[in-house]
Amino acid sequence: MASTPFITVRFFRWQGRNAQWWAFGSQGFALRQPWSADGLRFAKQLGSGAGSGFSIWPDFSTYAWFGVWDSESQAEAFFEGDTRWAEWRASAHEEWGWNAQPVRGHGSWGGIHLLEGATLATLNPTDEVAVLTRARIKWSQAIRFWWNVPGASRHLDQLPDLMYRKGVGELPLVEQATLSVWRNAEALDAFAYRSREHAPMVRKTREFGWYSEEMFLRMKVLTRWEPRPILGA
Repeated sequence: MASTPFITVRFFRWQGRNAQWWAFGSQGFALRQPWSADGLRFAKQLGSGAGSGFSIWPDFSTYAWFGVWDSESQAEAFFEGDTRWAEWRASAHEEWGWNAQPVRGHGSWGGIHLLEGATLATLNPTDEVAVLTRARIKWSQAIRFWWNVPGASRHLDQLPDLMYRKGVGELPLVEQATLSVWRNAEALDAFAYRSREHAPMVRKTREFGWYSEEMFLRMKVLTRWEPRPILGA
């Protein structure tokens, strides 16, 4: 019987030039040596963009980790006992993130369909909703895409029901993703389907065919926490 995957999203912030340089180096190591663990279906270590992340300029202080697991217990065992994770986490100054279950989605990430064969969770009206949007931008469309980003994202700061957002990615400019949390599904749907500011970006995506691969994932947030110091860091 298919199970509902358990999703873990973690953000870390590093302080000081030496610590940030170490974190940057760990990003390159993760590309060469992907994360692995019992029950870990999929994992990505991701850099981020300056500010809220919608920028061509990197944020060398902040990195993200996205993992999809067979079960919550296997995720907990990894976070509590994996030495590589412990070293990476202990080098950072702050941590925040959330745990979730997938509600619906489509597309692929590196040719992998994350929800294939999975049982999906059900949202309640009061549940917070997290969203991952991920795309591989065609090099031929990169300039056009980034030219449109500032105008499309500027109004997001005025949305009261957008709890958090950060642009992340595997590679600068072309391997990009966004992680966000919304107060509930109604607020997310209002933005996604009825927002005048969002509609032009959707139209241009279809018109210009910016992406060679894309994925969308909506998640039910189970637990979430704001930035907090890492003890011993």
